[in-house]
Amino acid sequence: MKKVGIITFHNSYNCGSMLESYAMQESIQKYCNKNVEIIDFSNEGQRKLYGVWFENSSIKNIIKNILLLPNIKKIKNNNLKYKKFKEDNFILSSKEYCKLEELDDKYYEIVVSGSDQIWNITIDDADEAYFLPWVKKAKKVAYAPSFGAKNILVYSDTPKKYINYLKGYDALSIRENNGKKWIKEMINKDVPVLIDPTLLLSAKEYEKIMAKDIEEKSKYIFLYCPNFNVTICKFVKKIAKKYNLKVITWSCKSYSIKLIRRFGFCLAKYENPSSYLYYIKNAELVLTTSFHGTIFSTIFKKKFITIKNGDMYGDDDRVITLLSQIKMLDRLKTYEFNKEFNYMSELDYSNYNNEIDLLKKKAIKFLVSNIGDGEREKYK
Repeated sequence: MKKVGIITFHNSYNCGSMLESYAMQESIQKYCNKNVEIIDFSNEGQRKLYGVWFENSSIKNIIKNILLLPNIKKIKNNNLKYKKFKEDNFILSSKEYCKLEELDDKYYEIVVSGSDQIWNITIDDADEAYFLPWVKKAKKVAYAPSFGAKNILVYSDTPKKYINYLKGYDALSIRENNGKKWIKEMINKDVPVLIDPTLLLSAKEYEKIMAKDIEEKSKYIFLYCPNFNVTICKFVKKIAKKYNLKVITWSCKSYSIKLIRRFGFCLAKYENPSSYLYYIKNAELVLTTSFHGTIFSTIFKKKFITIKNGDMYGDDDRVITLLSQIKMLDRLKTYEFNKEFNYMSELDYSNYNNEIDLLKKKAIKFLVSNIGDGEREKYK
């Protein structure tokens, strides 16, 4: 029997990417009652991006590698932990692929693109494979992929190629409002904006894959800011001092090369999606610049602040779309410290469940209609 194949950033050693892959896998099984597997595709750019060392291709990278040395054992261990999570939790294709030309749809009745920034053509692990030109017979479905704030009409030298790829889909959806606008401009088609698949699973479902070997006894702030910004770190340190809380943070490689130790922040025991879930769930406060950091803060109904920075002032509406959908735009704050502001105030989640329920029903209807065998009246 043919399966549903998912192609996404499952092999990125990044918690948001791996958890959206897991959620996509679980949701298709749960709501569409289909045999599903994640197509084990990871191009060379992705493998280099998440390698232990930086390529010794420049003086800058050589200096970065020197700065990694004190934490190199931890970085290697983190990569092993990510690999273990993948092996324990993903249903993977029997074959690994690293080039578009190797892919074949003969094993699949449906191939699903998404979610994550798989349609961001500017990143190191970008690949046309995620637009499914290799799928010749199977049904093509896009579930909430993201352009990552990069309009193909602006950033591509060959936009017609991508326009033809999009026209080849049997069912399209997108994750952000800007993406909806750009698809309209490219192929004159209105497509639904759907929530990230991580929001289709409940806190209890994530607790099943949460780390069981961590026991943090001190109260702490969890800072999830994958690419550290020094000004943001100063802001976080002031909040931590105000409430006399330690700060546990993430991204050991970035932490090392940007010398974040000077702020007194502690690294997580180890990094992978299981520990990520633990540190968010058990934090007194989550401070994040991340789309998925924001999502999991809401799933576990935490006190959180999403720190507005960088591209959020431009085309990057990933977080803004999300917080608008769940009616929590007030949690988006600039990193100007206000000693009078109560950063630890309780959040009102009274409307959250209703908003998420509506968004889930819309998303599940899309899944069932385009991947399942028709409509279902209810979901559990």
